[in-house]
Amino acid sequence: MISICRQLSSQLPRRYYAASVFATCLGLTSVPGFAQNDALVEPAMISPLAQRSLLMDVDQIGSRLIAVGERGHILISEDNATHWKQMQVPVRVTLTASYFVDEKHGWVVGHDGVVLHTSDGGSHWHKQLDGEQANQLMLKHAQSLLAENQTAMQMARPEQLDDLEMKLENLTIAAEDAESFITEGASRPFLDVWFLNGREGFIVGAYGLFLHTIDSGDSWQPWTENIDNPDILHLNSIHPVGDSLYIAAEAGALFRSDDNGNSWISLNSPYDGTFFGVIGAGDVGSSDHAVVAYGLRGNVFISFNRGSTWKRIDTGIDASLFGATRLSNGSVALVGDGGFTLQINPKGQVSHLNQTLNKLPLSAVINHSDTGLLTVGLGGLQSIPLKHTH
Repeated sequence: MISICRQLSSQLPRRYYAASVFATCLGLTSVPGFAQNDALVEPAMISPLAQRSLLMDVDQIGSRLIAVGERGHILISEDNATHWKQMQVPVRVTLTASYFVDEKHGWVVGHDGVVLHTSDGGSHWHKQLDGEQANQLMLKHAQSLLAENQTAMQMARPEQLDDLEMKLENLTIAAEDAESFITEGASRPFLDVWFLNGREGFIVGAYGLFLHTIDSGDSWQPWTENIDNPDILHLNSIHPVGDSLYIAAEAGALFRSDDNGNSWISLNSPYDGTFFGVIGAGDVGSSDHAVVAYGLRGNVFISFNRGSTWKRIDTGIDASLFGATRLSNGSVALVGDGGFTLQINPKGQVSHLNQTLNKLPLSAVINHSDTGLLTVGLGGLQSIPLKHTH
């Protein structure tokens, strides 16, 4: 799958790749056309079929369930998934991920660089950022770093020049890339969002997008210099495990932060393919967490030392895995392509494997009851019985 994606990416403009081929490689949507600016200003259409359309993420916030997906769909249930109501949303782009810090305050991110915010539990949404604005932020930041490096070279001692010249080359490429994205428009999707509290948070996305806020998303600052990602790899997810934060990326890249996202270290990767996520396994109340990383073609790895070393888990499938949730017994449930659901215990053993009858791709999952999982994906919302293991 990934080789096909790379072949396509070499033949198509960046804009088309970011908006369509990237999503297609995840197996979660059909290939759309070029990003359309009107989708950033036109509201999502209310549709009775929304809960059966492509949905990308699902969360539980207090007594509410919230699901987000294509065409700007945001759905809320207040009766444990029995009934769903579609919310009014100011954009109609595909929404990829959501995160709430409490029952009222949450953020949703998506294609065309969209960031939405709610302060009333998802009943009302407003746009905080779009791809045009994000491109301008990235360009201004790249130009600032380039100017700083050029000034440093003028004042540097001879023994410092080699390092500064190498840095200059990378910064020049970054500035050129930022300029090209301005030309291409709002093309890069945000893929995940995480907030430390009601004010400080991060969003990650395609082609190395990485932004930080300290004012609840009213303003954003590029965070790219705090992570070693010179090849501007897609940053697919950001998720806490224990006291650390992890970012899963393409080309086998994994990153960890031990200071709430201020700085990041690259982890030794057990695999050179795409990772779609990281989740913790083990007792939620314990500080001793195992870390599970999952990605393309059924590849899953577990680490018992915060990502220093990894052990491959034989999942028995070659279907890509896109979403995960931790269960009450410390196991994790993973979902992915082909409608597969598998449970992995804290020791790294597969304890249960299931496949839905329709075999449609599943993109995210939560443990919303004692007896079942709630998943979203290409067929919309779907409940799956939970297999209890000990």
